[in-house]
Amino acid sequence: MFAKKYLLFCLFPTLILAQEKILSADFDGDKINDKVYLDSKIGAVVYQLSSQKFKKVSSDQFEDSGEIFFDKTKNGFRVSLNQMRASNSYQFRYEKETGRMRLIGMEREEFGPANNDGSGESSVNLLTNSYIGEWNYWDDNKMELVKIPTIKKKMVLPKAYFDSLGNAFSIYIDKDTNYYLAEKKRLYKN
Repeated sequence: MFAKKYLLFCLFPTLILAQEKILSADFDGDKINDKVYLDSKIGAVVYQLSSQKFKKVSSDQFEDSGEIFFDKTKNGFRVSLNQMRASNSYQFRYEKETGRMRLIGMEREEFGPANNDGSGESSVNLLTNSYIGEWNYWDDNKMELVKIPTIKKKMVLPKAYFDSLGNAFSIYIDKDTNYYLAEKKRLYKN
């Protein structure tokens, strides 16, 4: 029995350690602290709002083998996932009309392979549909990492909520990658 528990601890250390992390703050504006945390029993992030009698609302997208962090933002919270050479985060804000935590922004960071080709970061504000990308590419001719000028574009994504993210993040990554590749192709002539 000890061997099984030890093996589980070695395989999933961040999930076991992350269960201790709880962010407590007023997300719904009623001056009573709400909370967001990783529920290791169900393998999902959960939030509980005082205005909803602390009913558990669980995510369908944050199960991850990396480290998970929660941060208070001006009007809500951010869930960040860090992996070995990448990270991403989701920002949520309480929406009074629906009584739900709405996805209002996403960010991602990539370190790329050893030469850092494709490294950089980007973000999208889902309230203004504004995308900003700060990316790099490896130039084989110059044998150096080249910074691509800041990419600023419109990026419209479907409205998404904490408990029904669907494919919002994968759509963001696809569009982000297309913006990066178009700029790299424009700048890098082999």
